[in-house]
Order: sequence, then structure tokens, then C-alpha cells
Amino acid sequence: TILGWLTEVDYGPQQSDFISRRQEGTGQWLLDSDEFQRWSNRSKQTLFCSGIPGAGKTIITSIVVEHLQTHFGNDLSIGIAYLYCNFRQQQEQKPTDLLASLLKQLVQEQLSVPESVKDLYKRHKDKRTRPSFDEISSVLHSVVAGYFKTFIVIDALDECQASDGSRKRLLLEIFDLQTKTGANLFATSRFIPDILKEFEGSISLEIRAN
Repeated sequence: TILGWLTEVDYGPQQSDFISRRQEGTGQWLLDSDEFQRWSNRSKQTLFCSGIPGAGKTIITSIVVEHLQTHFGNDLSIGIAYLYCNFRQQQEQKPTDLLASLLKQLVQEQLSVPESVKDLYKRHKDKRTRPSFDEISSVLHSVVAGYFKTFIVIDALDECQASDGSRKRLLLEIFDLQTKTGANLFATSRFIPDILKEFEGSISLEIRAN
């Protein structure tokens, strides 16, 4: 009930759809790269992958998600959460919604719902109100802090609305989460100057159709 209340959006079906389109061997170059190994083996790392439209960024993202789930899925001390941004779904992909999706996925992996999430639910349930960005952020921080290591994967940042400041707000929040908890971030985008600037100094790879 609480997970459904946090958000009805579920990226699982999209993940299954994208990974089903993968041709065998696709993306292995990324998983084998020094950059990916460094990113997955250390904490507080960011791996940013840029590419032109149609280069295969979303399939690569699904391969990364599957790799993480295969290697760490049975380890309850490691959290994995991912987002597929889509410009057609901007109404349900406001920063608060995207944070709620990350929170839902990280809570889903646990044996029981953390008290901080139950409290958030109780605070709003009877009033039929929705939690604010800051409330979800605070609970997300506490849930991520409970993991030994957390991987956050975001596909197509360029499709996250920029005009109203949504994308900037989301990125600031994720970077703040990373600074405070040591979470690892994997993100893809087209070549958008504003986005490239945000990831200056991060580990980066270009995705090219081969």
C-alpha cells in the first residue's frame, strides 16, 4: 500500500522491454571498460555516457541495470534504482515524482518498510496530501544511508524538462545525495551543453552505434 502510494510509476516493464531488444554481446565493451570497472568497484563515482540520438544509450542503460541486478541483486546491503526519462511523460516526471520512484525502488528491495517511510505515509494519508520534494529528499537520504552501497542509474537526462528548472533541481539533489552518502551515479544524455557542464570532471564515455 505504501509503495503504491509513493508513486504508481513502475520502470520495471520498461527495463524488461529494453533488455529484450538487446542483441547478444551488445554493450559488453562498456561493461569490460576500465571506466565502468572503476565506477562499479568504488564508491561516490559518476559515470556519464553521452551520445547522438539513436546511438543506443537506452539499450546501454538497460544493460547496465541488468548487470547490476545480476551481480548485486541478492545482496541486501546494496541498493539499485533507475529512471528512464521520457519527454512524452514530463507531467509524471517532475523532480518530486522521479525522487519518489527512486525511493520506491530502494524500499522495495528491503525486507520491511523503514520507519521514516511509514512516518511519511502516516503524515499525509488521512489528509490526502502529497509529500513535498524536500520531504521525499530527506527520507531518500535516510534510506540510501542504510545501504552499504547504492547505484542510481538515469537514462536520457536530456528528456527531463529543463525550461522550468526541473532537470537542474533533480541533478542538484542527486549530486547532494552522492556527496552525503557516497552513492554511485550512471547517467546518459545527448550532447547538451548545460548537461555536459554538470558532469565536468566525472568519468565519461561516448556511446557510438557500432
